[in-house]
Amino acid sequence: MTKTARFLALCLLFALTAAAQEVPTPSKFLGFEVGADRQLADYKQISSYFRALDAASPRVEVVSLGKTTLGADMLMAVISSPENLKNKEKYKDIARKLADPRGLTPQQVDALVKEGKLILLITCNIHSTEIGSSQMAMEWAHKLATAQDAETKKRLDDVILLLVPSLNPDGQQMETEWYRKWVGTKYEGGRMPWLYHHYVGHDNNRDWYMLTQKETRNMSRAVYHEWFPQFWLDQHQMGSTGPRIYVPPNADPVAKNVHPLVHRGNNLLGTTMAWRLEEAGKAGVIYNYQFDAYWPGGTRNTGWWKNMFGVLTEVASARIATPIYVDPSELTGGNKGLIEYKQQINFPNPWPGGWWRLRDIIDYELIISDATMETASKYKEELMRGVASMAMEAVKSAPADEYYRISRGDSPVQAARLANLLLEHGVEVRATADGTFLVPLAQPYGKFVEEMLGLQRYPEVRLQQGAGILAPYDVAAWSLPLLMGVEAEKVRLADAKATRIREVVWPKGAVEGAKAPFYTLAARENAATTLVNEVLKANGKVFATADAFVFQDVANLADLAAKHHLTLRSAASLPAGAKPLRRARVGLYKGYTASMDEGWTRWILEQYGFDPQSIDNKTMKAGNLNAAYDAIILADVDKDLILDGKPRREGYFAELPPEYAGGIGREGLNALKDFVQKGGTLITLASSSDLVMDEFNLPVRNPLARLTREEFNVPGSLLRVYLDPKHPVNYGMPREIAAFVSENLAFQTSAGPTDVERNVLAWYPEEENDILLSGWIKGADKLERRAAAVAYQSGKGKIVMFGFRVQHRAQTEGTFKMLFNAIRWSAMEDAPKN
Repeated sequence: MTKTARFLALCLLFALTAAAQEVPTPSKFLGFEVGADRQLADYKQISSYFRALDAASPRVEVVSLGKTTLGADMLMAVISSPENLKNKEKYKDIARKLADPRGLTPQQVDALVKEGKLILLITCNIHSTEIGSSQMAMEWAHKLATAQDAETKKRLDDVILLLVPSLNPDGQQMETEWYRKWVGTKYEGGRMPWLYHHYVGHDNNRDWYMLTQKETRNMSRAVYHEWFPQFWLDQHQMGSTGPRIYVPPNADPVAKNVHPLVHRGNNLLGTTMAWRLEEAGKAGVIYNYQFDAYWPGGTRNTGWWKNMFGVLTEVASARIATPIYVDPSELTGGNKGLIEYKQQINFPNPWPGGWWRLRDIIDYELIISDATMETASKYKEELMRGVASMAMEAVKSAPADEYYRISRGDSPVQAARLANLLLEHGVEVRATADGTFLVPLAQPYGKFVEEMLGLQRYPEVRLQQGAGILAPYDVAAWSLPLLMGVEAEKVRLADAKATRIREVVWPKGAVEGAKAPFYTLAARENAATTLVNEVLKANGKVFATADAFVFQDVANLADLAAKHHLTLRSAASLPAGAKPLRRARVGLYKGYTASMDEGWTRWILEQYGFDPQSIDNKTMKAGNLNAAYDAIILADVDKDLILDGKPRREGYFAELPPEYAGGIGREGLNALKDFVQKGGTLITLASSSDLVMDEFNLPVRNPLARLTREEFNVPGSLLRVYLDPKHPVNYGMPREIAAFVSENLAFQTSAGPTDVERNVLAWYPEEENDILLSGWIKGADKLERRAAAVAYQSGKGKIVMFGFRVQHRAQTEGTFKMLFNAIRWSAMEDAPKN
């Protein structure tokens, strides 16, 4: 090499080094050491840092996925070589073609694989207390933005990384602010007294097939409509006293509709992660543990049915950013895959105990993140080709003339909602001239269609002869037609005259008939509730019958009908028995042991226009509740948490600061009793019904209360339930429904005092074989002829108790109306006399 060449090489090296030094480290940018004890960057700081990286490095581009629930920008960093970023639209298009390779020859697929870049999505911190990955993301992004070694450059040339530092920015900000507030006190690192997502808390990772929340929809849109990543890694944390990190393979059971190549690819990455962790001296790595390969409701595993590789990791937690010392005697197993904390083949190097810090969490996560980039680069072509081959196999696995037919029936808006949800998932949907939706099974996402529109039968996997079955990780049923109250059937149509649609054509709402004093609206649609609430809010006159709402002297009905896609019909007179409705004043108990069910209930009621008001412990204890509320709802919360703010069980329960401690106590309980006696309506959802059964002295009990899991077990399944359609709580409902049941709860009523009226609103079939619709149940005979929902009228007031989850995670749209009707019953007057 000549002197000139050496000089130019040195200049280039100096320039590259100087450029790298201009990219600020997160610690320098923030003014404290990332990962240090008791130090956290909040989401505003994280966002600022990533924007600084974008400005300083040609390898980083920051984009907004959309707004969060509370209005923050939800950011994603796109990290790759400058050349890849310049041509990212081309690589998006290649990824889209590989996700749907219909019409491509094998040679064309191979050419796309060689030309394209593997798109890797890594998401962090969906659960806000699992905060380590939000801090790690900054360090790792800086490393990728500045590293000059050949291996990193190769990885960045092979891979386009989509890095989301937090899937729940609002919660990350909340948790960080709460943590900082209490550092140095006994509440340091403790739980917040409210949900870390404004509505759904930890359940934000249970929303990935229903897509109700803004954050879920933002990410899902980027994945299935814009980027089409081939691999998704979602980083989590778990408890503190078990293994240090979980990596794939998953535990049993396995979903039959997922292509086995998905698991092979996931296991390939898991093996690389485990190797690199052991190589770095990181103990406590486990696989085949706790987290199964069956349930489709989380981030990356929804993608399994869409031919995407997707991996979950879980690192042991500290107390947010406060270090903890774990004594060796405190290390425990107790979960599927590790019953006792000791060495076994899936856990060959147990962690011995000791101090565990935020820095440890970050270090483990940095290693697995690097291992993911390594695997994505090394097996780029195999993984990309695998996505295309799985997609083509999905197309070929079903007859070309096989469809799920979604009929509009008497719920055309609900049918359109289901079709629209499938479109949001990237599913191919077609429509006929009469508005029927046809969903072909011979499509790349055909296995997802089958999983979501078909019935579930939970696989009974036993680890040894005579042992019990492995319990599901979450729930056992998610059939969308049953959940949403929509008719969908599998059909063969040789000559289906249907056109592929990109967006749903909603039913055309209208007012039919000549001008008249009254207009009727069928009560079957959930959307009717929103329209009714808008009219009542504007002081319009509304009446209710068993199957319709009736409007009188409402000026803008045509506009409302069009807005909500509903059809109203003129009527010359008020139907016999129609009962006037007032706008119900709704209170929803919100204790300081944050309840996800309360949050979901609040979200649903807001969506449908009920304007619920939160009732805290102080308000409940103050009494005089009738002055502010017609109906009070207790979400699915344990009785002891409502009364005392803590469970009635042995063991440690983390204290909250004094202003958030306790429950409603006896004062609040007496106020609730007084509320009912003076004409209020108390509505209890699932387990909160125990409060009424134990404290209100009514002739009702739970016959399943003392049964063991060996005698009765229903881990979130859809069961057949019959209704009395004449009762106001069941207005507009069919005689038979699919009820979501997840706990040992039914009702046994009996005759009581003459001043107490009881009604069985819903009940299970007489034969156990008729009970299960989708999922799994043990001991179905214990439900035969049992009541599933009951109502009491006591004093001037009413009590409605639901033994099943009428509004479970905003998924059970088919039973929402029972909750809505119970609220309306609180403000329903007697029918006018002729």
